[in-house]
Amino acid sequence: MSKFNPFDYFFILRPLILIPCWNFLLIGSYLARGKGGFTAEIIFGLIIYTLIMGGVYILNQIMDIETDRINKKLFLLSEGYIPVKYAYIEMAVLWILAILLSIQFNVIFLLFISISLVIGVFYSLPPIKLKGKPILDTVSNGIGYGVINFSIGWLLFRSFEWSMFYRFFPYFLSISAVFINTTIVDIEGDRRAKEFTTAIFLGENIAYVSSTILMIGAIIVAFTLKDFICLIPAAVSLPLFIYVAVCSLIKNKINRKLTIVSFRLPGLLFTFITAFLYPVYFLILIAVLIGMRIYYKNRFGISYPTLAGG
Repeated sequence: MSKFNPFDYFFILRPLILIPCWNFLLIGSYLARGKGGFTAEIIFGLIIYTLIMGGVYILNQIMDIETDRINKKLFLLSEGYIPVKYAYIEMAVLWILAILLSIQFNVIFLLFISISLVIGVFYSLPPIKLKGKPILDTVSNGIGYGVINFSIGWLLFRSFEWSMFYRFFPYFLSISAVFINTTIVDIEGDRRAKEFTTAIFLGENIAYVSSTILMIGAIIVAFTLKDFICLIPAAVSLPLFIYVAVCSLIKNKINRKLTIVSFRLPGLLFTFITAFLYPVYFLILIAVLIGMRIYYKNRFGISYPTLAGG
């Protein structure tokens, strides 16, 4: 197979993990408006945030080429399907377009877009590289996805309010819990690549316990706020978090498949809830997922995405 394929330059944006970004922006807008439904503001907001996060994911892959090669994932850069030089160019173009489009909104919106970009850059780029700093990797994910992402959706319709951070706190906790479990399944590859993540720092057992406690915290805060959008995914996922934690403590062994399910299930439930709030969104998701299945099957001969694969 020829290595050049124009679709590579779309799928390097990692549409599967863009979906949570879209979910949280849409939920943030829903919390601000009290209702769903697409508007011109939401469409522009989604485009801008896709450009920002797509560029961030490209940078992350550029910085993680060796780790991805070890973990046998994200083939486009690690296996040379896209030259690194072209990846940098695409990243820069995406970010420039995002900033230009953001100017039409208010200064606070532009500020939060810029904060999201800075967190994304600091997450992957040395010497700061938050991804390689235990605890900070978790906190930066929790803030980036659980606070800034929601705030951008909120700011499309309402002015800045300090109280919105309290509204987003259960999401910060649940997203942090999910992130810790993602670092657990990559422990072996990250150690070989000399990465120092939260799971490596804490060890598997404490990492599992920590993620479970965070998810319980998310449930408590969401229940207090009567935020069922966050409460349902957190409560449904908690038994899995408890199960993989107990398995690790008793057997001293990572249940890789169920751990993957534990961190993918909350995202799946958030997606269903978001599609319920924004019915047209369901059609968009179906198109994206079918496109991904076709692309990965034809390009790499694999069935992706799946709930438990990874």
